[in-house]
Amino acid sequence: MRVGLIPLLLLLGCAAPPEAAAPSLDSPDPATRSQAIGRLIRAGQACNLMLSVTTLDRAARIEAAAIEQRERAGGTAARDEYLRNMAAPDFGSARQEHDRWCAGQQPEVERMNALLSSPAGAALLQQAEVTRAVRPY
Repeated sequence: MRVGLIPLLLLLGCAAPPEAAAPSLDSPDPATRSQAIGRLIRAGQACNLMLSVTTLDRAARIEAAAIEQRERAGGTAARDEYLRNMAAPDFGSARQEHDRWCAGQQPEVERMNALLSSPAGAALLQQAEVTRAVRPY
């Protein structure tokens, strides 16, 4: 007796929850974009990828503004969740998994590095600083 392959595949597809989509650098939402920048900075550091000083400075300033905004909107719990979502995965001693993840992250980290080092990166920083400056008290 043959068991249908399609029902089995459907069951396997439902076994694990889908992984949340990573925040995107291309998002029109500044909070999503800043989270993508923070995630990619951490990926670059975890993978020993070279990032320019300009990139690191602008990313830190954009991230600081976003963190402050999250904390203002939702308190320390919201801030901490925001930070946790940017952390690189902990692979422990699984070097092959780490290397595979890094290989997948490298193109986006390089794109983010180029973006933040460009005039467009200066504009993103300016937008973050304006948002920070006009915060309600």
